[in-house]
Amino acid sequence: MRNYIAIAEPSDDGRTWWISFPGLRGVTSAADGPEEIARQARDALASAIEAGVVLPPGIEDGVIPAYDLGEYENPLVVLVAYEPAVAA
Repeated sequence: MRNYIAIAEPSDDGRTWWISFPGLRGVTSAADGPEEIARQARDALASAIEAGVVLPPGIEDGVIPAYDLGEYENPLVVLVAYEPAVAA
């Protein structure tokens, strides 16, 4: 199990939360509410792996990607636990 940082930012109307990952450019997702952020973030990581993206080391490895919260409006920083499926 690895943990990754995700940043969730509410849309202007507050209905959608946009999810991005520092250190994983282009890996994004959206959630219909704050209760769905972690699940949608895990799904985005799984989709990225399926598309051939190699995940960076998790925070357990002492690697925290650089990010600037000043680029966001009302962000949530979320720690996302993710374990890739093992090939059968």
